[in-house]
Amino acid sequence: MKKFNLDQTDHQILNMLVENARTPFTDIAKKLQVSAGTIHVRVKKMEDEGLIKGSTLILDYEKMNF
Repeated sequence: MKKFNLDQTDHQILNMLVENARTPFTDIAKKLQVSAGTIHVRVKKMEDEGLIKGSTLILDYEKMNF
């Protein structure tokens, strides 16, 4: 199994996405002072390597009257 090395920027991206997986790449880019393209490429690479396996939508069924 190939090991994928994360740098500080990768860790910061992951921390922001763990907090809110719907954070736009442009917002992450502004906070990290890099381009949105950089964020996109890094996230895509982490997805391709299997580090990011998806995101989850959590519904509040009680509020939906279920």
